[in-house]
Amino acid sequence: MRLIVRIGLLLALPLLSFAQTPDEYPADYLSPAFHASRRAAFREKMPEKSVAVFFAAPQKVRNNDVNYIYAQNKNFYYLTGLEEPNAVLLLFKQPVTILQKTGTEFIFVQSRNPQREMWTGKILGAAGVQEKYQLNAVFSTEQFSGKLVDWSQLDTVISSFRNDQILFKYPGRGDILANMAASLDSALMGAGKSAAPTIAMNILQVLRGIKQPEEIALMEKVVNMSVEGHNSVMRSMKPGMHEYDAQAIMEYEFKSRGSEYVGYPSINGSGANTCILHYETNQRTLQDGDLLLSDCAAEYHGYSADVTRTIPINGKFSPEQKIIYELVLAAQDAAFAECKPGKQFSDPHAAAVNVIAKGLKELGIISSENQVRTYFPHGTSHHLGLDVHDMGRRATLEPGMIFTVEPGIYIPPGSPCDKKWWSIGVRIEDDLLITADGYKNLSAGSPRSVEAIEKMARQSSIFRKKK
Repeated sequence: MRLIVRIGLLLALPLLSFAQTPDEYPADYLSPAFHASRRAAFREKMPEKSVAVFFAAPQKVRNNDVNYIYAQNKNFYYLTGLEEPNAVLLLFKQPVTILQKTGTEFIFVQSRNPQREMWTGKILGAAGVQEKYQLNAVFSTEQFSGKLVDWSQLDTVISSFRNDQILFKYPGRGDILANMAASLDSALMGAGKSAAPTIAMNILQVLRGIKQPEEIALMEKVVNMSVEGHNSVMRSMKPGMHEYDAQAIMEYEFKSRGSEYVGYPSINGSGANTCILHYETNQRTLQDGDLLLSDCAAEYHGYSADVTRTIPINGKFSPEQKIIYELVLAAQDAAFAECKPGKQFSDPHAAAVNVIAKGLKELGIISSENQVRTYFPHGTSHHLGLDVHDMGRRATLEPGMIFTVEPGIYIPPGSPCDKKWWSIGVRIEDDLLITADGYKNLSAGSPRSVEAIEKMARQSSIFRKKK
């Protein structure tokens, strides 16, 4: 239930205490030292006489007076750890002085508001941000102005922000971010400067593409949460249940292990819906003899997994389903073999395509290997981390990279092949960490082989509904 009260009543309320016992909440968030190291690494790659400007994400309206749950800009989070809106970070290559403080890092954050905090929870304010994130030069947004910096003395302004983006189109309407952006834009124009978003993206591609030990630890946790969800679905499905039952079971397992959100909208497609790559409706009743493709993953402390399993709803693959499934599995194994330092990012995809092209031709589903994209239309890998399609260079594989390996075959009804293959869609997706001498499959805890999936499907589950 949402409540609406008059501001006059709120103004009479005292400041509430938000004291928390340390062991009441998770203690495995990224440390202030991690974020400080990322700022230092970014600043090291900045050109001489430059400044980098990063804005927090705006709040977004879902409908009427209801906002979406706030989601921080991932680059801003990576560099600061702050998960509040209405903030801007300035990083300078060389020290400057702003508001009587000299340094290379300055952040402006929203002020405390006792009345608002009664409804939305604690706002850290400048003092809280300084204490929690160990930042030295912290100011309130009311102190921000584009005129605080002599932009004419800088050669380069680096930012992923552009003032023509819709996020910042409405200055002067009480929107703190928009007003700060407008002030900055005006000052830059007056100094004959413009922002260079490409530099920021190139630096962040390098940094975010190689995970640090703290990030790897979080990725291992979130992948394990996701694996448990997939395993629970394997044990639970039976004809007569629904795609949304799979979604509910999956997301229950994520949430019960501490996941704050799903990494992306859960995909649970059965029958012909297995052939829709980003199917999200999840309403169909599960039919005996069909497959269920579940592409679902948890998000934990900002980091997302990305795992897909394809299972028989009745617990037993049909002969045709088994043939297609094992062809995808062979393609994935071939791709795995290419996952080692020194290989190219494209090598796993090339290996998977080669296996699937030859296999589909041998089955008579395609007449030429050049037709493979008809049934395998997507790439095999993408970086994984703060975003489910994370930033990272697609060049040489290096230790610390985390990415997916996800070949698939999708044969929708009406395809120009024997009808016995119709409505078979199979994707198998795992999350791999490149190590010094190879790879580690972070999602190996969820069965991949036909035999192992059928064995797990025979196990009991509290979620399997009775007829």
